Amino acid sequence: MALGGQMLNPRIMSHGDTLKATATATALEAQEDAQMSCNVTLGGESREILEQVTLYSFFGPILNLSHATAHEGTMVTVICVAGPQVQVTLDGAPIPGMGLPAQLQLNASESDDGRNFSCKARLRVGGETLLKNRSVQLHVLYGPRIDGTQCPQHVTWKVKSRQVLWCQARGNPTPTLQCSQESSSLRVPVGTPITVTSKHNGTYQCQAVSPLGSTTMKVVLEVRDRNGRSVTIALVVLGVLGLVTVSAALLYIYCGKKQSGIYHVRNGGTSLPLTTRQPQRLAEEETS
Repeated sequence: MALGGQMLNPRIMSHGDTLKATATATALEAQEDAQMSCNVTLGGESREILEQVTLYSFFGPILNLSHATAHEGTMVTVICVAGPQVQVTLDGAPIPGMGLPAQLQLNASESDDGRNFSCKARLRVGGETLLKNRSVQLHVLYGPRIDGTQCPQHVTWKVKSRQVLWCQARGNPTPTLQCSQESSSLRVPVGTPITVTSKHNGTYQCQAVSPLGSTTMKVVLEVRDRNGRSVTIALVVLGVLGLVTVSAALLYIYCGKKQSGIYHVRNGGTSLPLTTRQPQRLAEEETS
């Protein structure tokens, strides 16, 4: 047995009237196409068979990041390369020419944290297409952040009820989060059920801290009595009744002070003095 002029040392096994030969060969990089020959000699006669063998090199793709872990705002370069005659494609990058590397540059941001970059390599050999893939992940470091969708800014709870304060902060590395009352050192545990009391009422500072900084958000926690609605209704009713009573008293006083009478004009004078005459009913009452 021989491969491209390289003699091999086959291992020969017989089974009845059949011989089987196997050999291991190392392909040389300089070879692209070679012939494999197998020669059998028996009783002074020889037989030989030739087969064309296609040799190729397909070691890629190799995918590298200039920074596998980068701080927010850092420029990161992604490069994917393979051997000659290999076509590579990198997600988000222009498709390069045959045998050339694909490259992508980006300004690392929070949205890139955990982003996977994938490179595909294609090699056409002997009428067949061979494929290989490689992926890498980028980690972006950024400071803690809280927004209103992750932490409500106003919460209403009832006294003696079981409640949970849901508040989340994001960041890489993951920040710690604590909510403390402004007027005291009282803390409400985040994500843990508590029994609500009146002392929980107040404004809280929720602070997220990591090695890259800190951020805060105010949360107003309003605690109400279980009968708070009934008390409110009762106060409104009492207020309306009080207003009606005061209005009735003012109307009574105003009507009681109002007087009426008949006035006569005296003739013969330049002036017109007015005199009053009591109503007939009042005069009769005074006479009697």
